[in-house]
Amino acid sequence: MLGRVALDHSRIPDLRAAECELATRLLRERFHECCMIGRDLVRMLQDVARIPVFHDLWQDMLQRPQSLSPLFAGIEQLLRTPTPPTFLANRITYEMEARLRFILENLPATSYSRNLMWFVQRYLSTPESESLFSDLIRYIIGVFHPSNAVLASNVVPRYVFLGGLLRFIRSPVVAANAKLALFYDWLFYDPKSDTIMNIEPGVLIIAQSVDKYTFMTASFIEFLAYESDAYSPELAPAIRGSIGLAMQDAVEKGVIPSIMPIYEHPRIEVDIRQNLYYLFPQLVPPVPNPAPSEASVDDAEPAKDDDAIAAEIRTLDPVSRMFQEEFGITDFDLAPEGPTDADNTNGISDTTAKGGALEDVALVASAEPLSEISVEQALEDTSLWLFGSTLQTFVDSVAAAEPDVKQIGRSVKEIVDMFAQSEASISAIARVLASIFSDSLDMEDVETNAELTAAGESSDGLEHDLLHYILTAAADYTHTTDMTNSTRRVLQLLVQLTEAKVDVGFRWLLYSVVNAGKPVQYARYVDQYAEGTLQAALVRDLGMLQEQFPGLFYTVLPQIYAAFPDAFPGCRGIVKSAIALIDQPQVYRLSALIARGQLQLFGHRQAAITAIIGMTLESDAFEQ
Repeated sequence: MLGRVALDHSRIPDLRAAECELATRLLRERFHECCMIGRDLVRMLQDVARIPVFHDLWQDMLQRPQSLSPLFAGIEQLLRTPTPPTFLANRITYEMEARLRFILENLPATSYSRNLMWFVQRYLSTPESESLFSDLIRYIIGVFHPSNAVLASNVVPRYVFLGGLLRFIRSPVVAANAKLALFYDWLFYDPKSDTIMNIEPGVLIIAQSVDKYTFMTASFIEFLAYESDAYSPELAPAIRGSIGLAMQDAVEKGVIPSIMPIYEHPRIEVDIRQNLYYLFPQLVPPVPNPAPSEASVDDAEPAKDDDAIAAEIRTLDPVSRMFQEEFGITDFDLAPEGPTDADNTNGISDTTAKGGALEDVALVASAEPLSEISVEQALEDTSLWLFGSTLQTFVDSVAAAEPDVKQIGRSVKEIVDMFAQSEASISAIARVLASIFSDSLDMEDVETNAELTAAGESSDGLEHDLLHYILTAAADYTHTTDMTNSTRRVLQLLVQLTEAKVDVGFRWLLYSVVNAGKPVQYARYVDQYAEGTLQAALVRDLGMLQEQFPGLFYTVLPQIYAAFPDAFPGCRGIVKSAIALIDQPQVYRLSALIARGQLQLFGHRQAAITAIIGMTLESDAFEQ
């Protein structure tokens, strides 16, 4: 426990040094007794192995095991020993344990998310608490085993809770540690000493996520395939055998009937099927060989040197790696050098993390304008780990010679859903979308925008189709009366796209008022600005609408006035937009609307009317 707590005290060096010194002294002097902790002792030492005093101990365990105890045969002895629940429970407080058990023993799957969000904000919202994610996962897997009565009820299953918990992780390093905690018992599973209850959550989260959260299923399978070789190359065959044995035992004991539904699922890519066969050859058939390619042998990917392999290891799995000497890499410090993005809030060192509270999201533009970076640069943001290959697949589909617009729409819906239900960086996903809009402006027109066509206008272009799909997906989260965390995140995404010079404002105004008939959606969007009023937002968005689609502007003006009647009277900006390019038919139309009381531009206050008249003195002759 001292080793795990030391990770949280990076900002208190004296306390951390004392904890590390005491922990290493106990391990060296009473190592044989400490061995009963089992495999989670190794997991702890991996995380703290970069601290100098633990580094020396770690090297002794790897290279000189009997210097610690004559009865210690090596790391594999510890890894083959399951950790007793008592040790796993020590990492969390009694209060946290009581809150967790209340959720997992009493709350139905339909209503646990509010309590989970409260739990995360209460205990996991600070940078120092990020290490608790993996310990909580180990507690849920190894300590809390629900009774048969709970399993038969509608109480939230463990795998559902764990899936929800994973979506709150921001850092890829913490995510890698959390996935390792989830599947740690798989790597050295033995039915004689391990319990199937430690395997069940991982099996179910892979099997049950495949329909709605395919990216999570694919991510977990890729992680298992990678760890089977990389966790300990010396033990790789044994680890693969243990992983296969764990899944086979789960199938035989009825946790799931088969893994063939995962293997045959249409959204599972070929490489994931190959990983499934690699891990579970006894449960799935081999993947058929693809047709021979006409590509030249010269196009083959060149062999990678040690530096490239090291860089790939950092990218694929940032968790502390054991037996790193066997990769041919001699540098001990393989830690990432820190965030590469100016606004990245996810530090990836083991000592500090620069994130704030879950809801602390800046609405101002970052140091590097969102619209001035390429899509490739935007996709490098480490906070997008949760999306897996979904974003890259979406980018490739947009860049295709003949884009499938309907498929793009489905991809946008999936991305917005994943974003709304996670804690992925808002600015990071805004960068990706803004960059796609910037790069797609010169693409061939593919489909007339639905909103503008319905209003009697046409504007062809893929960028409009993309924006329409984003607004449609966003509307699913903004039509409710409650301001949930997902609603707030989606609205903040729209705000950041607006700040990135994407024409979200007037399009969202049209969508909310004209298409959906729900002005409150637009009002909520305006509320997400750090500064600004509804009237100022209407001036900006109606001005952009008038500049780009003047005919549509005069068509929808009465509807927008009906939605926001208090914002129009006496507003010089709206009056200026109304008369900027007005022609004779539109003069008659506006006059009729004002006469019938369906539009008020000037209001009844003398001061406002006088100000508007004074404004016209500065206008050109046509506007006067």
